[in-house]
Order: sequence, then C-alpha cells, then structure tokens
Amino acid sequence: GLNEARINQLEELLRNCEVGEIPADDGIVEPGMVIKAKLAGKQISFLLGARESGEGLDIDVYSPEAPLGKAINGKKIGDTVLYKAPNGKEIKVEIIDAKPYNA
Repeated sequence: GLNEARINQLEELLRNCEVGEIPADDGIVEPGMVIKAKLAGKQISFLLGARESGEGLDIDVYSPEAPLGKAINGKKIGDTVLYKAPNGKEIKVEIIDAKPYNA
C-alpha cells in the first residue's frame, strides 16, 4: 500500500491547492497573481485568474485557459514568451513582474 511519507506528501499537495488560495510570492506566474508584462512593446497589468475573480475590481482579468494565460502560466519574471493572438499573429510577451493579488 501507500507508505506514510507518500500519504503525507499527497495530503500536503491537496492542502496547498485549495481554491482561492494566494499563490506563493516566488516570481513564478500562476493564477491569482497580478502580472506586469510588456505585450508587443506596450506595458500592461492584469490578474491571471477566473473571470469572476476579477468582478468589481479595477483590473483586467485574463484566464489561465486563454492563449496569453497559457503562454505565461508557470513562467517567471524576466522570461519572454510568444503566444498566438486570436488573429493568428505571434505576439511577444515579456514578464516584468508577478505578485500575488491582495484584495
């Protein structure tokens, strides 16, 4: 069967993925973070997360499922990635900052 250490590890994993939890401030892009990025040379800020998490907030919200979200999720500050825009163009995104969102 599963050994004790493995069970503890799994419980720890589950504990750490509770919905709505604030992500670690480790410079890695993940849902729940406010991202500052240079998009095609223009600086933008947005919250990476579910649309409804941005309701009533004065900030753009991008879904991790959207092309931009998928391109940057898991990347870190200083990374530059390309993503395909809806019009089929490749757009360069430079990640300038990533901070947990504090409502």
